[in-house]
Amino acid sequence: MNRLVQKREERPVRNPTRSGSMPGAIALALSLFARPALAVEPGVDIATPRVAISSTSNAFSFNPATLAIEQGDHVRWIVLAGTTLAHTTTSGNPCMASGLWNASLTSTSPSFTRQFLETPQLLPFFCSPHCGLGMVGQVTVTTLINVIAAESAGTLKLSWSGGGGSYQIFRSSAPAFPASSTVVLPPDGGDAGTTFSDPVAPPPGGVSFYLVMNKF
Repeated sequence: MNRLVQKREERPVRNPTRSGSMPGAIALALSLFARPALAVEPGVDIATPRVAISSTSNAFSFNPATLAIEQGDHVRWIVLAGTTLAHTTTSGNPCMASGLWNASLTSTSPSFTRQFLETPQLLPFFCSPHCGLGMVGQVTVTTLINVIAAESAGTLKLSWSGGGGSYQIFRSSAPAFPASSTVVLPPDGGDAGTTFSDPVAPPPGGVSFYLVMNKF
């Protein structure tokens, strides 16, 4: 699971070794409420795996339809308020169930959550009543993202391996990554980059928390 990295004023990386794999806590899904496209659940307990969220409504689509998660994370499908159509989330290629999961998504059964323990692979899914209308999606299970942190002259440098090849970095002043204090930053060189440099120091007495996640 992705590792949480902390940067403290005058102690940039709180870790017994200043360089190497960070042994910090496993981090939960993040949420920026002003950015619903992130489709992740707010952090409550950073020792809990993340939960990626895909919503359904009266439109014949999942939003988002394509999700990238690390092995061991969860996906939660939810029904938005006011939805009158009955949907499902069903594993398999369009209209051909594979048997991994099948759950109703209705106003009386508004959510379904599944943990993905499968080895890295692409797992398609669809809505049984509406697959012929293009209501399909896919979950890409990736390898774990392993983060290394180092600090030099006041600049924190993160580097990582694993994941799906497209990344985003979250920085927050709180480990639960609340919307009020969380920003999303691109890797050095764009989404496909595997390094991130941050010369921004926390305020005196403060701590900055970092998390590298698959981007979807």
